[in-house]
Amino acid sequence: MRKSAIAALIVTTIAFSQGIPLLSEICVTPTTGEFIEIHNPTSSSIALDDIYLCDLYGTAATLPSFYPQITAGPVTNTSADFLVRFPAGSSLPAGGVITIAMKGSDFQSTYGAAPDYELLNSGVGTQMVTPPNGYINPTAGLTNGDEVVVLFYWNRLTDLVYDLDYALWGDDPTRVVDKTGISIDGPDGDTIPSTYLAETPAASQNAISTGGHSSGQSFQRVDFTEGTESQSGGNGLTGHDETSENMSTTWLIAPPTPGVTYTSIPRTTWAGIKSLW
Repeated sequence: MRKSAIAALIVTTIAFSQGIPLLSEICVTPTTGEFIEIHNPTSSSIALDDIYLCDLYGTAATLPSFYPQITAGPVTNTSADFLVRFPAGSSLPAGGVITIAMKGSDFQSTYGAAPDYELLNSGVGTQMVTPPNGYINPTAGLTNGDEVVVLFYWNRLTDLVYDLDYALWGDDPTRVVDKTGISIDGPDGDTIPSTYLAETPAASQNAISTGGHSSGQSFQRVDFTEGTESQSGGNGLTGHDETSENMSTTWLIAPPTPGVTYTSIPRTTWAGIKSLW
């Protein structure tokens, strides 16, 4: 008999008593300027020890290379992709913002400051961790036209991982996250698979944009309430269906503002705005 995701979710949510971080900005071009930004919209610090970041889309049919596979065994290393975890002891302060560059030295050259974290070890920014079953491909980067970024939680004790936030762009319906129908047996101490709840069908998922953004721009979150996202019946850590967010409304395209959440204020007038730089 398969276990329901709901029972495991209740236990995990109780254990995770802190707030939920959100993706706040993603830059995909130029290659030297690629980064992901994460914001803590809450009034309490968030521990990042059990929080993971990846750019792996997939379905039940492609599970070996899809991020839920991490609980049961190695995720197939796919060219230019990554599945990483924050270093032990990392945290995101209340109201704080952090940047994760693909290559820290490139980020520094592009934006004039070091990122908080980096994937490719250039010595600029703290190195993200390659977890057991995860990986950083040597050519890791963000695809310009059709791609996903997923922020998720896993305490390494459960069969299932729990989504924190999800961003999607492009018009390829095969490059989305859909865990519907996946049953997996991980490290929870028994041999009974746990099953993910049904997610928003690929054709109904609402992307930030039907394509990439131009050089000198980035995707930026403007709604930290996540719009009309379903708040129950999903695979998110608090029961949200992260695949249901109306991203074309809750995100926009604007000049990049790494280290600062979107304010509509031109970059040249950032003085005095809170930044981790």
